[in-house]
Formats: sequence, structure tokens, C-alpha cells
Amino acid sequence: MKKYIGEKKTWISTGGYRGHERPVNAVGGCAHTGNWSDSPCRTDVVKKEIEAFKKMLKSEGIRFKTLVTKTSNVFCQHVYVLVHPDDRDRALPIASHHESNDTKLFFACNSN
Repeated sequence: MKKYIGEKKTWISTGGYRGHERPVNAVGGCAHTGNWSDSPCRTDVVKKEIEAFKKMLKSEGIRFKTLVTKTSNVFCQHVYVLVHPDDRDRALPIASHHESNDTKLFFACNSN
């Protein structure tokens, strides 16, 4: 039987009214600001880094789902990769390794 990967989110405050949503089951993600000429978090880089991470998870037999969430910045959203809580301990080291392996935008979600 497949395990359900929940999408429950929590608000991470970065001060005042600013912050972003983070799924409880997220193990990694990227900020995404689109393909505008001045975008610091471009779509092509986000796709490349998220897809590479998902490929790593798949090779380890870890099921995942991708979820896009809101931030307080109307020009930014976050793209997260979620796993079932039972797989979190296996997925987090992969996320940390991916983050430190020449990525520009990807970050591991080591704490919620």
C-alpha cells in the first residue's frame, strides 16, 4: 500500500509580516522568481536543481511529491520536494549532499 504524503504547511516568519509557507514533509526546495531579466532565482535553474534532487530520491526508492507554496514576496514562490515522514531520515542526507554539491538555489529543509 502506498503511503500518503501530506501537504500540511506551517508559516515560517522572517520578521514582521514577512515569511513563507513550508510544508511539514518538505526535505528540500528552491525559491523561484520566474524568468524576468533580473530574476535571482530563475525557472531554468530551479527546474534543473529540483529535477536532479528528485532523480536522486528515485534512485534510492524514495517516493516524493512536488509542491509550490506562497511567500510574503509577491515576486517569489517556493518549490518544495516532500516525502512521507517514514522516509525523512533517508531523504535529508541526500538533500544536504545535493545542497552542498554546486547548487545555486537548492536548500535542505533540516528543521521545520
